[in-house]
Amino acid sequence: MNIKYVQPVSEYFKTMQSSKDARATKDESRVASIRNTLMLGKKLRTDDMDYLQRHDPNLHQQAMSLSMERQAYEDALQHSRSKADANYYNTFKLMQIAGQLKQGGSEELLMRSNAIQEAHREFVRSSKYASLR
Repeated sequence: MNIKYVQPVSEYFKTMQSSKDARATKDESRVASIRNTLMLGKKLRTDDMDYLQRHDPNLHQQAMSLSMERQAYEDALQHSRSKADANYYNTFKLMQIAGQLKQGGSEELLMRSNAIQEAHREFVRSSKYASLR
């Protein structure tokens, strides 16, 4: 048997630990990026939702809740009879979120309000909004 180099076990574990640390840093970075996307009120891609489900179940639950609330808001906007109705509902929804600030959870409330505002901006740019009286 011709063995040129045998790595000490301690070196092997150091290498494995640094690899594990690098992977953990990458995971934290991706979760932070996804959290930032939620903070901006943007929709998450399916692969981001899947990633959260595996790596941060709490944030995944928050993202699911935000997604459902945004979808309900978008559906309500589609049934608006006038531009004033759409704008009133936007104001109502944002005031509802602001009223919950007393209970804490400001990060989630910021995500919610930004998601509502982003959905409203998208609706205002749509042809459906332009066709309202």
